[in-house]
Amino acid sequence: MKPRLILTSFAAALLVLTGCDKSDSTAPSASAVPATAAGVKPYPLTVCPVSDEKLGSMGDPVVFVHAGQEIKLCCKNCRKDFDASPAKYIAKLTAK
Repeated sequence: MKPRLILTSFAAALLVLTGCDKSDSTAPSASAVPATAAGVKPYPLTVCPVSDEKLGSMGDPVVFVHAGQEIKLCCKNCRKDFDASPAKYIAKLTAK
C-alpha cells in the first residue's frame, strides 16, 4: 500500500509543478506584433529613442508596435517614459 501512496503523491506533485501554470512567459503580449505584419513600419534605429543607449546593451530589447510603427527600447523602464509621451519619441524616429 505504501508504494502506491508514494507513487500517487509523486504523480500529483508532478502535475502541480508542470500543469498548473497556464501562463506562458514566452508568449507575446497583445501589443507585441511582429514588424513583418502588414502595415507595420520597421524600426529604423540601432539605439533606444528614450535613453539613446545601444539596443542590446541592457539585454534583449523591448519590442512592440505603436500606431503602426515598430518600437524597440533598451529596457522595461524606458517603456514607462515612452508611454507617458509617445509623440516625443516617435518624432526621433523620423528625424534621423
